[in-house]
Amino acid sequence: MRTSVAVVIVGTALLGGCSGSGDEIGVATPAPPRWDPCSISAEAIEATGLDPTYRQIGWPSGIVVDDWSLCKFRATPEDQSYFLNVLSSDVHTLATLRQDDSNLHAVDSTIGGRDAYQYETSVSRAVTDCNVATEVTGGIVVFTVDFVGGTDPASDPCELAQAHAIDLEPLLPPSER
Repeated sequence: MRTSVAVVIVGTALLGGCSGSGDEIGVATPAPPRWDPCSISAEAIEATGLDPTYRQIGWPSGIVVDDWSLCKFRATPEDQSYFLNVLSSDVHTLATLRQDDSNLHAVDSTIGGRDAYQYETSVSRAVTDCNVATEVTGGIVVFTVDFVGGTDPASDPCELAQAHAIDLEPLLPPSER
């Protein structure tokens, strides 16, 4: 009798330990959804000096990039033509960007107290770019300034990318740190 009572008590305790809120060790909690870079308001785009009437949502037709979301904005007509691409990923991290040997002129920095990484690429002779990546909960966001057309930029793309990243950083989800 004592043995069966002990088995019932232990069994009940074990079953009770299986229920809970999902915060327990070993219980998977769903990952936060990927942040949508097109959630940036037209007012915020205008406040950072870009054209609030231009917004390209997602990748061009026929291009599929599952691990990145994209929203593209354009400088005002008064400025030399450049684009600000805002990308978000829940797959990539700052560590993976830092390990990418194709990134050029890399510099570690901070944006609004967040760990950040600035780099350039050599995607094409017709594109001059600078990228500023920072952490958010569940991934990263990259701000890319692209001067297209093979002309020399009138402004430093990295200074522009940093300025836009600083202006828009308060709109990002919190970082994990």
